[in-house]
Amino acid sequence: MPKAAGAPLPAPRPMPAGYLGFARACEPGERIVVAAVGDLLLHHELQIQATVAKQRFRVLWAGVEDLLGAADLTYANLEVPLAAGVLRSGEEVADPGLVFDRKVYTAYPRFNVHPSLALDLVASGVDVVSTANNHALDRGPLGVDKTLTALAAAKLPHTGTRARTKPGPWHAVTKAGQFTVAWLACTLHTNRIADEAGQVLRCFDSPTAVADSVRELARTPGIDAVIVTPHWGKEYAPTATPQQTEFARRWAEAGATAIVGNHPHVLQPWESLTTSDGREVLVAYSLGNFVSHQPELPKRSTAILYLGLGKAATGPAFVTGAGYVPVHVRQTGDEFFAEAIDRVGGPADSRAHIVANFGAANLLAADAPIEVTPQCRPPRE
Repeated sequence: MPKAAGAPLPAPRPMPAGYLGFARACEPGERIVVAAVGDLLLHHELQIQATVAKQRFRVLWAGVEDLLGAADLTYANLEVPLAAGVLRSGEEVADPGLVFDRKVYTAYPRFNVHPSLALDLVASGVDVVSTANNHALDRGPLGVDKTLTALAAAKLPHTGTRARTKPGPWHAVTKAGQFTVAWLACTLHTNRIADEAGQVLRCFDSPTAVADSVRELARTPGIDAVIVTPHWGKEYAPTATPQQTEFARRWAEAGATAIVGNHPHVLQPWESLTTSDGREVLVAYSLGNFVSHQPELPKRSTAILYLGLGKAATGPAFVTGAGYVPVHVRQTGDEFFAEAIDRVGGPADSRAHIVANFGAANLLAADAPIEVTPQCRPPRE
């Protein structure tokens, strides 16, 4: 039966020990769910696989594509340039097309991937990408420009880098339902490649620069939430560095709604920070690799993170809940596939590693509707 006007909300259901919950989970108002995945790090095997597959790059994540599209907004870290016809030297040449030629299109240590990747991400439900990372300048200033041109052609919003001519803002803005979300990416470094044109936003060169941008965005009329996506931390480290935790706190206090990090290529735990004004900010320090050729545990273990956002009649958006689906990258010969672990029955070691980072209480079923506030279900009649 409908509740009488002004009737109190039912008490939230009790949740298991270790559940990462948020105080405003059951507050009435508008709701959306945001999904986030880790690094798109396309080593040469993955690029070769995509050039011969009918699905192109979508073949790499076809097994979880429905999970990307299950959210209202989906974010990924694009850790490769998309610079058509640009050599490692920065010289522009005729583009060879969709082929891994080891000249224009290359892998580690200087990546470059065919720009059709952007179209495939959009077709798979990805709504925004970060481009600020240590490989952002792998094709130099021209590579940044061409990457942004490719993203614009695919109508894929991006954050963290900007073109040399007519540079736009560092942030991106996306909309879903009644929500307008600003995204701001930054990077720890660019692999010692000088950013002479100032095209890449750095996280830590100034202790206040990113925080100032977050504060400005949070105060901008019409923006409901600010999500910061830093490329930070120490590679392969299982926990956040003091620098990560310090700056997460700074950005949270500045007005960030959530912080979703990458770069270590392995999972790092998440937490909720409570700011001085009482807001709860979700911080996921690292989501690891979404797709890559790093098949060892824990580098092949990742998760699709789901973040709930709510909005009342007044005030900024707030976090309502969080959950995750365990994912691993399966290697079969020279081919690689992102899979939802619980759909394919393993591997158990990857699943255990992911659950150890995020806890069993927030685990989501891969083949059920995404629900990040299970404590708010109405009681059974």
